[in-house]
Amino acid sequence: MEPDARDRFVDLLRGGSIVAVVVGHWLVADVRWADGRLVETSSLAEVPAMWPITWAFLVIPLFFFVGGFANRRSWEGTRSRGEGYATYLDRRVHRMLVPTALYLAVVCTVGLVVDAAGGLGLGAMGGLFLQPLWFLGAYVCVVALAPVMLAAHGRWGAAVLVVLAALVVVGDLGRFGLGLAALGYLNVLWVWLLMHQLGFWYAQGELDRATARWMAGTGLLLTGALVALEPYPATMVGVPGVSVGNMHPPTLAVTTLGIAQIGACLLLRPALVRWLQRPGAWRAVVLVNLTIMSIYLWHQAALTLAARLTLPLGWPDPPPGSLAWWAAHLAWLAVPGTLLAGIVAVVGRAEQVRAPTAIRAGPGTAGAAAGAVVLIGLGLLDLAGSSALDLLAAGQPLGPFTPTAVLGLVLLAVGWAAFAVLRRVAPWRAGPGLPARAGTGVSPSG
Repeated sequence: MEPDARDRFVDLLRGGSIVAVVVGHWLVADVRWADGRLVETSSLAEVPAMWPITWAFLVIPLFFFVGGFANRRSWEGTRSRGEGYATYLDRRVHRMLVPTALYLAVVCTVGLVVDAAGGLGLGAMGGLFLQPLWFLGAYVCVVALAPVMLAAHGRWGAAVLVVLAALVVVGDLGRFGLGLAALGYLNVLWVWLLMHQLGFWYAQGELDRATARWMAGTGLLLTGALVALEPYPATMVGVPGVSVGNMHPPTLAVTTLGIAQIGACLLLRPALVRWLQRPGAWRAVVLVNLTIMSIYLWHQAALTLAARLTLPLGWPDPPPGSLAWWAAHLAWLAVPGTLLAGIVAVVGRAEQVRAPTAIRAGPGTAGAAAGAVVLIGLGLLDLAGSSALDLLAAGQPLGPFTPTAVLGLVLLAVGWAAFAVLRRVAPWRAGPGLPARAGTGVSPSG
């Protein structure tokens, strides 16, 4: 593949993984209208035999894998233009934060209005609005570490993968064997860095079909072996009432499943690339990628709004897992799907932003940018454990921290403002033979 060639397979994985996450969330969410309010539980808690759904739809590892490909190209492009780490971080984070800021402005404002109006039957759903932000918090941390991990990849190669896998094992041993929860939470970093690191290998053409077959087969066998043992449950997402989960924080089982998913997708790559030559298929992939953040951010809000509008009218509620339940549930998903499409048609424009102007390279700006990303990541993770319907309420504990939405908003705003200050006080200065840099657009793969 030519260095500047478009890899349509990567765009398909990026867009397809987010669509799969949305559909997966909607499939396992069992929202009901009871006693004048919405109540959200999980169909997996009611029908544990539905666990295979999570193996198919928990495809966040694919997004981090694609992130490794994209962040490698972005960092290499940044260096080729003579720009530095602060510019790289600012541009990678900026495109995520613009639609996120719009989303937070809307849901937090609406949350205040709803709370003042007595909840309107939505009181139990406040955490659902902000929960998707955990993924963005984890991703910005991985983005920030990409240049370091790429340097390690160039120097030590496969040894980096081995070390990351070993750290995941240590995290699980500490969490499950020694009761050290902090070690388990470090897997939020180690697991997603491992998936991201595999993207570096793909970017340089190192993952051939033989490797892909080994990844798919071995990953699937190891995942099966792990869930056959305690404490790994068969379902790959958290289930209400179950004390041990595979996803928050991610476990070794999520890691092996992610490796299997990446291997399987690589095996399908030739057929998928041929399919993407069809104009209609490629247009659909481009459209999804152009609004990918909006689709992800707003999907739980669309689900909640759809439930509030339709369920009080008496939508059928047969026993979970029955054929009647599947028929009613799948038919009902058209409602949040239609709402989400309408919302994205309006708010998706927020993603079509120009990249910010470059920041002067140097250790000072690099350190300041890294600090800003730490604040942004903490703010997003803090918000993910909070409620949009009560901004001061203590959310679910995040390791040793107890989050509130207000604290998360403050951290996020300070981190983002730091980048604006850097652009103003440390503008990029052209060196010999290098033109002054203005903001440039960001492509779906960029």
